[in-house]
Amino acid sequence: MLAFIIRVKTRALLLAAVAVLLTGGAVAAGTTPSAIPGPAHSSGAQQAPGRPHSLRRVLNVAQVAAAAQTCSSYAAAAGWANNGSLVTASAVCMAESGGQASVYYCEPTGRDGAYPPVACAGHYDRGLWQLNSAGHSGTTDACAFTAQCNANVAYAVSGRGTNFAAWSVYASGGYARYVGDAQKAVTALASGAVASGVLGVCLARRQFAGNAPVVTASCGTGARQQQWSILGGTIRRGQLCAAPASTAVSAIVWLRWCNGLTWQQWTQSPAGQLRNTLTGECLSDPGGSRVPGTQVTIAPCAADPTLTWWLS
Repeated sequence: MLAFIIRVKTRALLLAAVAVLLTGGAVAAGTTPSAIPGPAHSSGAQQAPGRPHSLRRVLNVAQVAAAAQTCSSYAAAAGWANNGSLVTASAVCMAESGGQASVYYCEPTGRDGAYPPVACAGHYDRGLWQLNSAGHSGTTDACAFTAQCNANVAYAVSGRGTNFAAWSVYASGGYARYVGDAQKAVTALASGAVASGVLGVCLARRQFAGNAPVVTASCGTGARQQQWSILGGTIRRGQLCAAPASTAVSAIVWLRWCNGLTWQQWTQSPAGQLRNTLTGECLSDPGGSRVPGTQVTIAPCAADPTLTWWLS
C-alpha cells in the first residue's frame, strides 16, 4: 500500500461499497464460488459506433484479481487521477476486456477473438478498453492492441477522466461489480503518474539526472518521464527523489539523489496536498499552467487545484 495514497472521493467509495455488497469484492461473504460471470455483450442493442461492448466471459477469482492489477496499472500510467476516476477507469476496463490486451469483439457476429489477426468483416472493439474500429477509426490496431497506447486513447475518450458515458458497461452500471476489486488494486499501486488538480496535468521530470527540474506535462501519454514510484514518503524514480531546492517560498522542485533526509519527504495533508516535511509548504503548479514544461515549485498550502496532486 502506498505510504500516502490520496483519499478516494465519496462517490467512488459508495460505488466500492455497492460492489462489495454485490460481489464481496470478488466473492460474496459466506460463499466460495469458483467464478464470477462477466457481463455479456448486448447483441440486440443498437449502439453507436465507438461505444465499446463488454467481454462475454466468465472470470474466476484469480482472473478478476489479475484483470484489476493490469487495468489499474495501465490506467495509472496514463494519468487518470486517483480521485475516483482511476478506480472507475480500471473497473470499466475489467468489465470490457477482462484485462486482456489482445481481445476483440466482432459486432456483426457477436463473437470475441484474439489479435492477431482480426477476423471480422465489420466494426470491432479492441483491447483493454475495447476501442471501436469505426468510432475510434483514427486509432490503429497496432495502438489499440498495445496496452498502454489503448489506455492513453481511452483516457482522452473519457475527457481526461470526467466522462465515461462512451462505455456501455458504465451506462448500464455493469462496471460496478468490479469496483471493489479495482479499488483494492489501486490502493496497492506503488507507481504511476502523479495527476494534478488542474485537469490533464501530470508531474514529470525534464531529464533523469541530479538537479534536473521537476515540471508539468500533459497526461495521457504513459511517457516514462511521467512515471513515479512512492516509497517511504518520497516521490522518486530509481535513486532520484523530488525535493525543493531551498526552504524559500516558491523554491523550485528538482531531482536529487535519494538520501532519506526530510527535504525529500512528502506527506498527504488533510486538504489533499503534498506537504514537504522540511519546509511545510506544498507541491505547486504555479498559476495552474497547462503548458508542458512549467517548473513545479513549493508554495504555502491552501485548498486550491494548483496545489492538489493525486498519487497513483
